[in-house]
Amino acid sequence: MRIKLILVTLSLLTFFSVSFALAEGNEYQKTLNNFKESVREFTLENGLRVIFYKRGDAPVFAGVVAARVGGSDEVPGETGISHMFEHMAFKGTSKIGTSDYKSEKRLLDRLEEIAPHMDEQGNLPEKEQAEWADIHKQLAKLWISDEFTREYERRGASGMNATTDSELTRYFVNLPSSEFDFWCRMEAARLKDPVMRQFYQEREVVLEERRMRTDDSPEGKLYEMLLGVSFLHHRYQNPVIGYVNDLKKLTASHLDKFRKRFYVPGNIVIAFVGDVDPDRDLPIVTRYFGDIPSAPMPARPTMVEPKQEGERSVVLEHESSPAMYVGFKKPIYPDPDDAVISVMSEILAGSSVSPLYTELVKDRKIATSVDVFEAPGNAYPNLLLFGITPKFPHSNLENLTIFDQIIDRLKEKGPTEQQVKIAKRAMAVEYLGKLKSNSGLAVDLASVELLHHDWKSLFNWYDQVMNVSAADIKRVANQYLVRANRVVARVEDKRDSNRGR
Repeated sequence: MRIKLILVTLSLLTFFSVSFALAEGNEYQKTLNNFKESVREFTLENGLRVIFYKRGDAPVFAGVVAARVGGSDEVPGETGISHMFEHMAFKGTSKIGTSDYKSEKRLLDRLEEIAPHMDEQGNLPEKEQAEWADIHKQLAKLWISDEFTREYERRGASGMNATTDSELTRYFVNLPSSEFDFWCRMEAARLKDPVMRQFYQEREVVLEERRMRTDDSPEGKLYEMLLGVSFLHHRYQNPVIGYVNDLKKLTASHLDKFRKRFYVPGNIVIAFVGDVDPDRDLPIVTRYFGDIPSAPMPARPTMVEPKQEGERSVVLEHESSPAMYVGFKKPIYPDPDDAVISVMSEILAGSSVSPLYTELVKDRKIATSVDVFEAPGNAYPNLLLFGITPKFPHSNLENLTIFDQIIDRLKEKGPTEQQVKIAKRAMAVEYLGKLKSNSGLAVDLASVELLHHDWKSLFNWYDQVMNVSAADIKRVANQYLVRANRVVARVEDKRDSNRGR
C-alpha cells in the first residue's frame, strides 16, 4: 500500500488505539483534540523549533534532529552533497573522534589545499599523491573511528540512524530517559562543531553505494532516467545520492560551506517522543542549542516545472528482465486534489484485490507485481508512479495496453462507493498502525513541521481523505491520468530485440 510522507505522519494516531469506525465519529474528534493538547511546541530565540510529546510509561525517549535540506536544494556540480553531509555528521567533533585535534586540523587543512588538484577521476599528480597518502597515514594514527556512535551505544542507544531525501535530512535515536542531557550535548555538538574527518574515504563509500543502487541496478538506473525525463527544469530531476562526476569533485571544504548555509536554527526542528517533560527538559535543550547563532534562512528553488504537453518515454536497454514505470504529474498537499489522488491510487493498485493487481497479476497472469507510490519528494508537485514487472514471456507494452484499459474504465465509470469505502478503511488502518515506535513518531512530527510549518496540518489532510467521494475520484482520474501528462520508462532486455517492441 502506498503511503507518502504526509500520510505516514498521520500514523501518530496509533497511540489512540481506536477502530476505524470510532475514528469516523465523535470519538475521533475527541481523540484528535486530546492529542493536539498533549503536543507542545517551542521556538528558541535563535529560531530553532522544539516539539515534545510525552507518551507511555517506559523510561525511554526518541530524539530527532531534522533539517529542511535535501536533493532539491542542490545545484549542478554539487548533487549528492546533502546525503554526503549526513554520512559525515557521524564522524565526530573536535573533541570526539580524535586523540589530537590540533595536529589533525593541520593535516586536514593541508588535504583541502591539495584536493582541488584532483582530476575528474580523482587522481593527483605523482608528487602530491605521495603526500596525500602520507597525510592519511598520519591521520589514521589520530582518528578514533566510530567514537561518536560508540558513545551512544555505551548509554543504551538503539535504532540510531539518519536519512536524506529530496527535502529533508533526519537524525534519530532511542535512549533511556536518564540520558536526555547526553543526547542534547551530543546532537548540539555535531551541529556546532562537526569535523569533516575521513571525508575522502567516506566519499568512496557513497560512490560504492551509488554503484550498487543505481549504476549496477537496471531498475535504479531506470528510475534516475525517469526523473530526468519527467523534470526538465525542476531540481527533482537530480538523484538524491548525486551524480558520479559531482561526487568525485566534492571536497570537505564544500561540505563545510554547505553546513553553514543550511544547518541554521530556523531550518531545524527537534522532536522528542516518550518519557519527556517540557517543563523539565526545555531548559536543557536551550542550554545546548540556544547558543547556535541565528542566520538567514537558505533560499528555496523557485523554478516551476512547466506544464507537460505530451507523453514522454524513455527506454533502458539492458541484459535483464523487462520492468516499467508509468508516472503521472500531480499536485501535492495542501492542494485538495492530493488527497483524492491518494484514495484513487489505493483503489487502483493498493492491495491484492485492486483492479490493476487483479487483472495483470491474478487473472491475465502477464505481470508478477504491481506497485504504486509517489516520488521523488513532497514539497513540490511530484509524480504518481505505477511500477509493473512483466511475467515472462509477456512484455512491457502488453502490460501497458491492459493498464490503459483499466485506467480508461475508471475514467469512464468512476469507482464504486464500496471501492471508495474499502480504500479509506485500508488507508486508515495502515496509518493507525504504521508507527508504533517513538522514533517514527518523532521523525514525523519534525518532518511535517518543516514541510508545512505546522505539524497540525497533517490532520487537515486526513479530513480531506475521509471526505473524498467517488465523483471526486472520477474527476481527478480524467484530469491527471491522461497520456499528455505521463511518462513511461521501460527496461527492455537487449538480448531479445523483439521483446517489448
